Amino acid sequence: TGSDASDNGRVGGNRKIDSEHMNSKEAAICQAIAASGVARDDIFVTTKVWTDSLTADTLVPSLRASLERLRLGRVDLALIHWPSPGDAVPVAETLQALADAQDQGLADRIGVSNFTVAHLRQAINAVGADRIATLQIEIHPFLQNRTVVNFARSQGIHITAYMPLAYGKVMTEPVLQA
Repeated sequence: TGSDASDNGRVGGNRKIDSEHMNSKEAAICQAIAASGVARDDIFVTTKVWTDSLTADTLVPSLRASLERLRLGRVDLALIHWPSPGDAVPVAETLQALADAQDQGLADRIGVSNFTVAHLRQAINAVGADRIATLQIEIHPFLQNRTVVNFARSQGIHITAYMPLAYGKVMTEPVLQA
């Protein structure tokens, strides 16, 4: 399904952690990182900004709160989880706020998740394709999302697939079993 922008040749195995504020996983992740004995530089941590924090005034404080829960000074990747419902907050405002967070050292890389081609075009217009490390979208054998994938790749934006096993349904597909 393409390159995983979070790998970057630096982290191997199962040392990629994708947290998200919405699921309140961050405190547990903090404890797991501390208990693991693995050096911070050997763990790639991604977090997401939820739709209630996409404005210029709310995004950076939301990301800072995530960092506090994670007990980290920065994340390796900060994503916008979803575009604003009904496009109430312009993508340009959200992406500029995310770029500001990156400039402040809160995230090494920034990206988006669940964006359509139209949303991705707006994001590119706001901060440039080179600033968007990845587009995380649902991709698996039953859902290829080819239009979005092809557009992102044409802009040099990496793809990170989520739910690649389609809740386990991939493993029961007769063609794939054969």
